[in-house]
Amino acid sequence: MRERLEGWYRSKHPSYQLSNQPNNSSKAMLSQLIQEILLPLESKLGEVTITYGFTSHPLLRYILQNSPGDMAPEIDQHAAMELNSRGNRICKRDGASCDFYIRGYENKMDKVAKFICTNLQFDRLYFYGKDKPIHISVGPESTRFALIRKRRSDGVRVNSKSAKGSATRTLFDDL
Repeated sequence: MRERLEGWYRSKHPSYQLSNQPNNSSKAMLSQLIQEILLPLESKLGEVTITYGFTSHPLLRYILQNSPGDMAPEIDQHAAMELNSRGNRICKRDGASCDFYIRGYENKMDKVAKFICTNLQFDRLYFYGKDKPIHISVGPESTRFALIRKRRSDGVRVNSKSAKGSATRTLFDDL
């Protein structure tokens, strides 16, 4: 699982040739993500496919230069506990995150989101659609915050419904 979290970029960014190795603090958070989220998902629902995983500072710089898209590295936890070139943390939140599909649920990711909200401890969950990867994170705050984001007609993603704590258990009931 660690290889999938750290090597996810190879299929999307094959020309990237530098290392994507986490520091020790990031390794600890990635281990927590694996143990508390990814392994339980794989055990209960099926194979996890990482679409966006751990992002070291060199990889982040490469992505920002070559395919920036809809990114928020200062809050999305993909950089875990990594430092930028000035020695400051890239992400202001503690923790680690990834975006993923579950094999067999590629068009039913709302069911996966509901499973997570009902059964697992997490920090943040961002849901982009039944046929889109889920963004999930762990961290010391374990806020259990879930947000549904939708795409407007002009293509811009906007926040829709959200919930926190035990209220997340019903957030995906009407999708």
